[in-house]
Amino acid sequence: MDKNLEKKVVFQGKHENVVEINEHLFVVNKKQRICVIPFTISSQGLLDQLGVTESRNALTDRSDYTLINGYVTSDDSTDLVAANRLVFEVIGSNIKNAKDWMYLGSLYNKMTSDSEIKLYSVNLTDVSVVEDRDVQEMKAIKKFKMLESNKVVTTDDSLLLAAYLRLLNYFYINSLK
Repeated sequence: MDKNLEKKVVFQGKHENVVEINEHLFVVNKKQRICVIPFTISSQGLLDQLGVTESRNALTDRSDYTLINGYVTSDDSTDLVAANRLVFEVIGSNIKNAKDWMYLGSLYNKMTSDSEIKLYSVNLTDVSVVEDRDVQEMKAIKKFKMLESNKVVTTDDSLLLAAYLRLLNYFYINSLK
Protein backbone atom coordinates (compact mmCIF):
# COMPACT_ATOMS: atom_id res chain seq x y z
CA MET A 1 0.00 0.00 0.00
CA ASP A 2 1.20 3.51 -0.79
CA LYS A 3 2.74 5.05 2.32
CA ASN A 4 1.11 8.40 1.49
CA LEU A 5 -2.40 6.94 1.85
CA GLU A 6 -4.11 7.75 5.12
CA LYS A 7 -5.97 4.65 6.38
CA LYS A 8 -8.40 4.91 9.29
CA VAL A 9 -10.90 2.36 10.68
CA VAL A 10 -14.24 4.18 10.92
CA PHE A 11 -16.43 1.26 11.96
CA GLN A 12 -15.79 -2.20 13.42
CA GLY A 13 -18.51 -4.78 12.84
CA LYS A 14 -18.80 -8.42 13.79
CA HIS A 15 -17.86 -9.68 10.33
CA GLU A 16 -16.20 -6.67 8.68
CA ASN A 17 -14.58 -3.30 9.25
CA VAL A 18 -15.14 -0.14 7.28
CA VAL A 19 -11.95 1.78 6.62
CA GLU A 20 -11.48 5.23 5.16
CA ILE A 21 -8.61 5.83 2.77
CA ASN A 22 -8.25 9.32 1.30
CA GLU A 23 -11.93 10.16 1.83
CA HIS A 24 -13.18 6.84 0.32
CA LEU A 25 -14.79 4.03 2.33
CA PHE A 26 -13.88 0.36 1.90
CA VAL A 27 -15.17 -2.87 3.45
CA VAL A 28 -12.58 -5.27 4.86
CA ASN A 29 -13.95 -8.69 5.82
CA LYS A 30 -12.64 -10.24 9.03
CA LYS A 31 -13.49 -13.77 7.88
CA GLN A 32 -13.07 -15.58 4.57
CA ARG A 33 -16.25 -15.43 2.46
CA ILE A 34 -17.56 -18.45 0.55
CA CYS A 35 -20.29 -18.63 -2.11
CA VAL A 36 -21.79 -21.76 -3.63
CA ILE A 37 -23.79 -22.25 -6.82
CA PRO A 38 -25.60 -25.62 -6.85
CA PHE A 39 -26.53 -26.94 -10.29
CA THR A 40 -28.13 -29.84 -12.11
CA ILE A 41 -27.27 -31.29 -15.51
CA SER A 42 -29.91 -32.21 -18.11
CA SER A 43 -30.08 -35.62 -19.81
CA GLN A 44 -28.26 -34.01 -22.76
CA GLY A 45 -25.34 -33.06 -20.50
CA LEU A 46 -26.18 -29.37 -20.46
CA LEU A 47 -26.41 -27.02 -17.50
CA ASP A 48 -30.07 -27.34 -16.51
CA GLN A 49 -30.91 -25.60 -13.22
CA LEU A 50 -29.04 -23.44 -10.72
CA GLY A 51 -29.73 -23.13 -7.01
CA VAL A 52 -30.28 -19.54 -5.97
CA THR A 53 -31.45 -17.69 -2.92
CA GLU A 54 -33.45 -14.50 -2.94
CA SER A 55 -31.96 -11.70 -0.91
CA ARG A 56 -33.29 -8.26 -0.11
CA ASN A 57 -30.95 -5.30 -0.51
CA ALA A 58 -31.60 -3.10 2.53
CA LEU A 59 -30.27 0.00 0.75
CA THR A 60 -32.43 -0.26 -2.38
CA ASP A 61 -35.32 -2.22 -0.81
CA ARG A 62 -35.21 -4.61 -3.79
CA SER A 63 -34.95 -8.38 -3.88
CA ASP A 64 -32.75 -10.28 -6.29
CA TYR A 65 -31.36 -13.75 -6.82
CA THR A 66 -27.92 -14.45 -5.41
CA LEU A 67 -25.69 -17.34 -4.35
CA ILE A 68 -25.71 -19.37 -1.16
CA ASN A 69 -23.10 -17.49 0.84
CA GLY A 70 -21.47 -17.25 4.22
CA TYR A 71 -18.18 -17.32 6.08
CA VAL A 72 -15.53 -19.89 6.87
CA THR A 73 -15.71 -20.51 10.62
CA SER A 74 -13.14 -21.88 13.05
CA ASP A 75 -15.06 -25.21 12.97
CA ASP A 76 -14.44 -25.58 9.21
CA SER A 77 -11.20 -27.44 8.49
CA THR A 78 -11.12 -26.25 4.84
CA ASP A 79 -12.96 -23.92 2.48
CA LEU A 80 -14.67 -26.92 0.90
CA VAL A 81 -15.96 -28.06 4.30
CA ALA A 82 -17.39 -24.56 4.77
CA ALA A 83 -19.01 -24.67 1.31
CA ASN A 84 -20.56 -28.06 2.08
CA ARG A 85 -21.83 -26.78 5.44
CA LEU A 86 -23.50 -23.80 3.75
CA VAL A 87 -25.26 -26.07 1.25
CA PHE A 88 -26.23 -28.55 4.00
CA GLU A 89 -27.81 -25.71 5.99
CA VAL A 90 -30.10 -24.96 3.04
CA ILE A 91 -30.88 -28.35 1.45
CA GLY A 92 -30.18 -30.75 4.33
CA SER A 93 -27.91 -33.00 2.26
CA ASN A 94 -24.23 -33.62 2.90
CA ILE A 95 -22.50 -33.85 -0.48
CA LYS A 96 -19.40 -35.91 0.31
CA ASN A 97 -18.32 -36.95 -3.19
CA ALA A 98 -15.46 -34.68 -4.26
CA LYS A 99 -16.38 -35.26 -7.94
CA ASP A 100 -19.61 -33.29 -7.32
CA TRP A 101 -17.68 -30.18 -6.25
CA MET A 102 -15.77 -27.69 -8.35
CA TYR A 103 -13.75 -24.65 -7.30
CA LEU A 104 -14.59 -21.75 -9.62
CA GLY A 105 -11.90 -19.39 -8.33
CA SER A 106 -11.98 -16.19 -6.33
CA LEU A 107 -13.52 -12.82 -7.04
CA TYR A 108 -12.74 -9.42 -5.63
CA ASN A 109 -14.90 -6.34 -5.68
CA LYS A 110 -12.01 -3.98 -6.33
CA MET A 111 -14.15 -0.89 -5.93
CA THR A 112 -15.27 -1.40 -2.34
CA SER A 113 -13.26 -4.24 -0.80
CA ASP A 114 -9.93 -6.01 -0.90
CA SER A 115 -11.41 -9.23 0.44
CA GLU A 116 -11.62 -12.25 -1.83
CA ILE A 117 -14.79 -14.28 -2.19
CA LYS A 118 -14.17 -17.94 -3.01
CA LEU A 119 -16.66 -19.51 -5.43
CA TYR A 120 -17.64 -23.18 -5.44
CA SER A 121 -20.19 -25.12 -7.44
CA VAL A 122 -21.82 -28.42 -6.56
CA ASN A 123 -23.63 -30.86 -8.82
CA LEU A 124 -27.00 -31.83 -7.30
CA THR A 125 -28.15 -33.93 -10.27
CA ASP A 126 -27.90 -37.27 -8.44
CA VAL A 127 -28.19 -35.93 -4.89
CA SER A 128 -31.32 -36.79 -2.96
CA VAL A 129 -32.37 -33.58 -1.27
CA VAL A 130 -33.84 -34.02 2.19
CA GLU A 131 -37.44 -32.82 2.32
CA ASP A 132 -38.16 -32.81 6.07
CA ARG A 133 -39.84 -29.94 7.89
CA ASP A 134 -36.58 -28.31 9.07
CA VAL A 135 -35.17 -28.25 5.53
CA GLN A 136 -38.42 -26.85 4.15
CA GLU A 137 -38.31 -24.08 6.77
CA MET A 138 -34.68 -23.23 5.96
CA LYS A 139 -35.41 -23.18 2.22
CA ALA A 140 -38.26 -20.77 2.94
CA ILE A 141 -36.08 -18.56 5.14
CA LYS A 142 -33.26 -18.46 2.55
CA LYS A 143 -35.82 -18.31 -0.27
CA PHE A 144 -33.90 -21.09 -2.01
CA LYS A 145 -35.05 -22.52 -5.31
CA MET A 146 -33.70 -24.21 -8.39
CA LEU A 147 -33.95 -21.79 -11.30
CA GLU A 148 -33.70 -22.69 -14.98
CA SER A 149 -30.19 -21.78 -16.10
CA ASN A 150 -31.38 -19.42 -18.85
CA LYS A 151 -33.26 -17.34 -16.22
CA VAL A 152 -30.10 -16.64 -14.20
CA VAL A 153 -29.08 -13.84 -16.56
CA THR A 154 -32.08 -11.82 -15.36
CA THR A 155 -30.36 -11.17 -12.02
CA ASP A 156 -28.57 -7.92 -11.27
CA ASP A 157 -26.26 -9.70 -8.80
CA SER A 158 -22.75 -9.60 -10.27
CA LEU A 159 -21.53 -12.42 -8.01
CA LEU A 160 -24.20 -14.81 -9.32
CA LEU A 161 -23.53 -13.75 -12.91
CA ALA A 162 -19.77 -14.25 -12.50
CA ALA A 163 -20.25 -17.71 -10.97
CA TYR A 164 -22.69 -18.63 -13.72
CA LEU A 165 -20.27 -17.52 -16.44
CA ARG A 166 -17.41 -19.50 -14.90
CA LEU A 167 -19.61 -22.59 -14.63
CA LEU A 168 -20.94 -22.13 -18.15
CA ASN A 169 -17.37 -21.76 -19.42
CA TYR A 170 -16.46 -25.09 -17.79
CA PHE A 171 -19.36 -26.83 -19.58
CA TYR A 172 -18.47 -25.13 -22.88
CA ILE A 173 -14.80 -26.15 -22.70
CA ASN A 174 -15.75 -29.73 -21.82
CA SER A 175 -18.23 -29.89 -24.72
CA LEU A 176 -15.38 -29.10 -27.14
CA LYS A 177 -13.33 -32.09 -25.97
